[in-house]
Amino acid sequence: MTDPGSQRSVVHMPMTGDPRTGAAALAALPELDTVRDALGPWCGDDVALDELRIRHVKPSANGSLKALFEAPGPGGQVLRLAARRADPGEGARLAARLNGDDAPTVPGFTRPAIYSPTLGLLFQVFPADLRLPSLPTAIDPPSMAPVLARALGGDVTDVAAEVLRYKPERKCLLRYRVGERVVYARISRQPNFDVAANNLRLIREADTGAGFDLPVPLALVEELGMELFSHLPGVPLFTLVDDPAFGELCARTGAALHAFHALPVTLEARLDRAYDVERLGESTEDFAWLVPHEAERIRRIAARLFSWLGDTPPPAPARLVHGDFHGDNVLVDGDRLGLIDFEDCALGDGADDVALSWAQLHWYATRTGGDGRGAFLGAYLERADRQTAARLPLRAALQCFFNAYQCARRPQDPERFEDMEIMFGACEEIVASRRVPGSR
Repeated sequence: MTDPGSQRSVVHMPMTGDPRTGAAALAALPELDTVRDALGPWCGDDVALDELRIRHVKPSANGSLKALFEAPGPGGQVLRLAARRADPGEGARLAARLNGDDAPTVPGFTRPAIYSPTLGLLFQVFPADLRLPSLPTAIDPPSMAPVLARALGGDVTDVAAEVLRYKPERKCLLRYRVGERVVYARISRQPNFDVAANNLRLIREADTGAGFDLPVPLALVEELGMELFSHLPGVPLFTLVDDPAFGELCARTGAALHAFHALPVTLEARLDRAYDVERLGESTEDFAWLVPHEAERIRRIAARLFSWLGDTPPPAPARLVHGDFHGDNVLVDGDRLGLIDFEDCALGDGADDVALSWAQLHWYATRTGGDGRGAFLGAYLERADRQTAARLPLRAALQCFFNAYQCARRPQDPERFEDMEIMFGACEEIVASRRVPGSR
């Protein structure tokens, strides 16, 4: 299951031949062959357009549409094209802006932006990005050498850059190899950078050492919207689901998460009731639009979740939450556990972190048999207050709902509907019973 818990927002590629997509979904984006035909005049022979695929998609009931396409590019690189729906006037204007005098050179294409009036789509060829203008600098080693020298101290002459994760117009995670040293960077759009850039520093300052190991914040490069932080050794927890020690590792993760929630940190971002209501409302309509054959079922469960939200008092006071807590962000290094990715940290409900992790552990238990759910929950809940434990079923139901929606957004995944059903079925079970399987 690829990134099932991603919480934040993509051009819907119809799942060809699958009647469950519905007429609305089929009308959302042309077939891949049509997209290839539109892009063909703008790219060279070293781009394998016949292997063009869509990585993720966010069609919306309100008509907006965004997606990330990928294909093999020159020199074995991954070629990334972000697409968004735009009318002819807006599309032409935005393309002209990206193709201006200071336009970056993009691999495999004659220009960084292509607007297809026939498709109604604007394509941005990475590293061109409307909301992340510093990307061309960030992936260029000669440009980054003096930046890294100022940030890290000393001379920097040997730099290599690697793109690890890219969410168009939102953020990009990079890894730099500076000689023998490994340094990570996150580039975020404004105003996200202003809100979250100091999260890691504030959390490290409050850290008691009782929970997770944390990366070291190295520098903020404000003109690039960039955070630099150290490498943290280890392998993701979810790569160890078949390890005999997986249950023990999940128990240690639950205990460390409780210690993380107890850190006395004040952050600007808030995950409050208004955020819950807005997110649930948007996800419900987009989910129902994307999977029209399940629209009635989706809206029925969403209505019960809205009601449950209204009957449940929020935490008082709010506490530090990670905001994207799952086993790919927990790194196992021998006897140590590390935690990464602090962009979404906020003040909110600690039960939400527990719920997201449980939802993804549930998927792994169902798909692989590697079951860490009980160990994780038991370790956290034996340390938790009764109010947090009481809110956990609601938070777990919400996270299963959101995860089900994320599964449906992966049109190239042949198991997307099966994964969606695992998550949605768990949501329905929790809504019906008002308890999380495996909780006390």
